[in-house]
Amino acid sequence: MFRKMSICGLSLALFLFLFLFLLLLSCQSQPRTATPAQDPGKTNQDPQKAPVVQDKLSINKTNRQLCYQLYKDGQEVAFIFDAKLHDIDNVDRVFLEGSFNGWLKGTDESWLLKPASDGRTWTLSRPAADLAVPGNSGHPEFKFFILQKDSDSPLEPAAISTIPGYQMSTNNLILFPGVDPQEIVKNFSVATTIKQLSDFDLSDPAQAAMISNFRRVPGTTNLYRGYHPYKLSRPQFDTERARSQMVQELFEKTGIKSAICLSGDEKASAAAGESISPYIQGVLDSGRYLNLNTSYNLVYFQSTSPGFSELLARVVAHIKFNPGPYYVHCRLGTDRTGVISGTLAALCGASWEEIAADYQKSNDMGIKEFRDYRLLRHSFRQILGKNPEEVEDLQAGLSAAFIAAGSLSREDIELLKAQLSK
Repeated sequence: MFRKMSICGLSLALFLFLFLFLLLLSCQSQPRTATPAQDPGKTNQDPQKAPVVQDKLSINKTNRQLCYQLYKDGQEVAFIFDAKLHDIDNVDRVFLEGSFNGWLKGTDESWLLKPASDGRTWTLSRPAADLAVPGNSGHPEFKFFILQKDSDSPLEPAAISTIPGYQMSTNNLILFPGVDPQEIVKNFSVATTIKQLSDFDLSDPAQAAMISNFRRVPGTTNLYRGYHPYKLSRPQFDTERARSQMVQELFEKTGIKSAICLSGDEKASAAAGESISPYIQGVLDSGRYLNLNTSYNLVYFQSTSPGFSELLARVVAHIKFNPGPYYVHCRLGTDRTGVISGTLAALCGASWEEIAADYQKSNDMGIKEFRDYRLLRHSFRQILGKNPEEVEDLQAGLSAAFIAAGSLSREDIELLKAQLSK
């Protein structure tokens, strides 16, 4: 009996030993799962890890799709054009165009990519510091400008990335370390949203302000900003005529006496269904409606230029010498209006947090337009020499910068504050 039990125990022990040995052997023979650094040819669909910073540029499946790669500790950016992925034949030359180079079209030789020996890849490297200029997404955006050997018509292919968070509309995005791609995904959803008139309750003041983009500027009691009162910029949407009507109603309800248009002296077109209310016509006839023709590039990317100084000086002078309340607008009330109203808000004591939050509200109209607050921050950063959130006293910082540049005097700023706080 004892002997039988011993034999059974020995057999069981031998079985367990063989089982553990085979299990160990199996584990050792299994291939290890590679990380992006270990297997650069594997596309990483995790948006948090997609733009892995490389020590030395190595072209792989992921960066071919994203069309760029960060390397040298993120200090360099390599742009990568893959003709095969874009399905373009007979490529002669490839140029880069982006928000950081003013969206120069085509043959700017300083943005020419060099062909690789494989016959399908073109690359160009630039210091990351030179590219930190945002597009509408709030991040650097770019496209390629392609010249083919057998065609006189250039191609500007749309972004091809399927990795979430690395494109806005048809443009590729450069996301530097610390940027969450999920934020881009959410913003892209806002950017592609079209709101119907039925989505708004115009009897609700908050909804009326949303559809018209009409609201009081932070830091002031006497300044409003918003959509153009009578030009129909988005007639393809069923909200547009109601939007124009709401702007005109709010214009009169708030008692606007003086206005500043930043999109030039445009006339209402009866053929387009545009009309001007008697109240607004009265402001126009009074001579208190200042028309200034300015641009997206000037307010965002040239805020230290003489052109911007002249623009700001004329706006402030109009406010100084005319009665309020005041209304500032362009076409959509987003870009030119956003920068000028944000600047006036800061000079009147509004915080950067208040200004940035107000700027973002324009995205709520639902007209397939999106602007990130980083665009406004870039304009301010050029003037201040640092990001506005890093300035202890934004009002004092901007005032000092404009006075030093000769844009405004101390007296100008004090009178401006007095007029906008009445």
